[in-house]
Amino acid sequence: MRYWWRELSGWLLTGLGLLCFLAVWQFCKNHYVVEAWPIAIIGIVIFWGGIHLLKVAIAARICQQAQDRLYPAAKKKE
Repeated sequence: MRYWWRELSGWLLTGLGLLCFLAVWQFCKNHYVVEAWPIAIIGIVIFWGGIHLLKVAIAARICQQAQDRLYPAAKKKE
């Protein structure tokens, strides 16, 4: 559960970046190219950050699973 927040925020940032690209497409469709490029740069950075958070969350989960397999918890004796 520790890595789910990181993964959720990665998906949210990725979606927000895609919404920025949609706004850029709308601007370019209406011939507002000069107004579109700052939003495009912002969208690239937000999308890139979201993808990075997703990669980190997945890698952390895989490392935790590998750690659990290599060093299983000691069984309690009753």
